Amino acid sequence: MILRRGARWAAAPWVMAASLALGCFYNPTLQDKPGSTSAIDTTDAPSSDTEPSALTSSTTTSATTGTTTSTTTSSSAGSESESATEASSSSSSAGGPECDPNNPKDLACGDLYCVAGQCVGCTSLPAETPCAAVDALAPVCDAASDKCVECTPDDAQLCSGDTPACDPLTNKCVPCTEHAQCPDSACDILEGACFPDEPEAVVYVQGSNVDCQAKTGLSEDSAFCKLTDVPSELPKVTIRLISGTQAPGGLSIDEGKAVAIVKHKSLTPEINGANIIGPTLTVSNSRLYLSSVKLRFASISLVKCTAGRFYAHDTFWEGNNINNALAIDASSCDVSIHRARIARCGAGLKLSGGNLWIENSFILDSGAQGAQQPAFHFLNGAKALITYSTIARNRLINGVSTFACNGDMHEVLVRNSAVVGVAEFVDSECGQGLTFQHSVMYEAVDEDDVNNVMTEWFNAPVEDVYTPKNGPLEDKAMWEEGDPRFDFFMQPIATDKPTFAGARQPL
Repeated sequence: MILRRGARWAAAPWVMAASLALGCFYNPTLQDKPGSTSAIDTTDAPSSDTEPSALTSSTTTSATTGTTTSTTTSSSAGSESESATEASSSSSSAGGPECDPNNPKDLACGDLYCVAGQCVGCTSLPAETPCAAVDALAPVCDAASDKCVECTPDDAQLCSGDTPACDPLTNKCVPCTEHAQCPDSACDILEGACFPDEPEAVVYVQGSNVDCQAKTGLSEDSAFCKLTDVPSELPKVTIRLISGTQAPGGLSIDEGKAVAIVKHKSLTPEINGANIIGPTLTVSNSRLYLSSVKLRFASISLVKCTAGRFYAHDTFWEGNNINNALAIDASSCDVSIHRARIARCGAGLKLSGGNLWIENSFILDSGAQGAQQPAFHFLNGAKALITYSTIARNRLINGVSTFACNGDMHEVLVRNSAVVGVAEFVDSECGQGLTFQHSVMYEAVDEDDVNNVMTEWFNAPVEDVYTPKNGPLEDKAMWEEGDPRFDFFMQPIATDKPTFAGARQPL
């Protein structure tokens, strides 16, 4: 449905087509192994340990100035049935016990446990016979289900190695997908295992120029002064970055290495590239993880990735809207962005080949005088999946404000998102390679029109986070298997009914 300003919420004469019948899939763990061909699968909804395959689409996109477009795709919702095993009663005619008191796992109790001849849940197990004594492979009592399970998020003693995290939905040990699941180091999301946590593999950095040569980096009291002070001999290293008054400089990741830069303590640390000639962070045939870090200013780009992998969680890019620096410049690179804010960069994201995944993120106010590309620039067969994101207020660059495309066939799917841009917000060269699903788009006449729509759709922003009002974005998104289960602030997204399009669900 298209809504036209002046004919309030009335149907307009054209429709931005979105005839996808796709089971869209976002693989947050990107667990394809090095050397495999990674792309985006929208044909099925496999589990997160399935390698993504090529995204295909034949949907074309057109736009008319001053209109709002809401895209939906019908789907049949299958009902899930839950089976519960009832404890069978084997009482004797004389009123004997339900089960064998000497066998806590008596089959007569089904999913329950035998205690003193009665079938009970795990919360009723006696202290001398806890879950660990009943089943060594299910040593934790889950109060919610009243069953002994392999783990819970609060008790994951069995979870280690390649499965260090506990899935709260299944109570099974699984590969990690968030750095918080590896509190002593960081999560190597590609492999699903935690980074090494030996002292020499976890170092501290705090921007400074005082007594730098004497610092070992092995504790926060002796933090390295610069990112470049971190030894590069280890194949994997976690850098705990501490907020400070001095910039810690940039970093180039050596080939074949894996580095995680994560926030240490409560204050968000900043990597400032204003005085760095070249990219602030460089990834080449290696991989870099960022978590809860602010990237600010740059001369060329804040992140440059070539034939590597780059992951960002809870990260804030901020430019000055003066120079043309890119937020991300990627070539044949896999880029995965979660719960990010990318704002006021001279140019947004350029992707030549490779794959891009974005979820629960804000891409705002890109574009500076003299910039050569808009918020997104896809080239040479690039593939992207953007879900539950808010893309708005990006400036007109070379006639396009939001999505530009060049080169070989690219495949870009935007779903469950809110997009507001000045006409044209989609480059005609994107053609059938760019499709929208369960999203709301408004192509504005000018920046004043953009501002008016933003006021109608959202509450006043707080630190570049736009929370939706009831109205145009409501009930436009539809969760599917593989979509994020939480929004920008880690609030649950309903999985059984339509939700709000965009990065943030309402308060």
